[in-house]
Amino acid sequence: MERRGLQKGVLGVLLAAALGGCVEPVSDPPRRTRPKLPPPSTDVGKFQAWKDAERVAGGDDARQIVIGSGESMRPIYGENTVLVLAKIDYAELRPGMQIAYLSRTGRRVVHVLLTQEPDGWRVQGLNNQSEDGDRVTRDNLIGVVYASFATYEALK
Repeated sequence: MERRGLQKGVLGVLLAAALGGCVEPVSDPPRRTRPKLPPPSTDVGKFQAWKDAERVAGGDDARQIVIGSGESMRPIYGENTVLVLAKIDYAELRPGMQIAYLSRTGRRVVHVLLTQEPDGWRVQGLNNQSEDGDRVTRDNLIGVVYASFATYEALK
């Protein structure tokens, strides 16, 4: 929004200089609802997505690369989506973050933080009807999703 205001201000000054008079501020057009966009698409294969993820991870020990599986985070992530996870301090977690944690059964899970409770964060997959039975705690937190690379295999 600041950029739009700056652009309008510059345009107003230019018009005032060109016309030699005062210019009234231009009002924003009426707000329209944004059309629903399709999920991201790509023609990149898993190998290229992994190479891109390695570049983003940059050899940083605080970041790790994983390949997603399952349907719980569709339409954002699908099967074979390559994710870069970054370590994050538990105190920095906020609702809406997409995080990875280790479930009671030992599986890595990437879901969305809902609310913090005394026993940990409630989480749920975007495509799930109910929240997870596990809570995210200091002990099972892996990290936050730092970047994602959807492959054409992920979008099938």
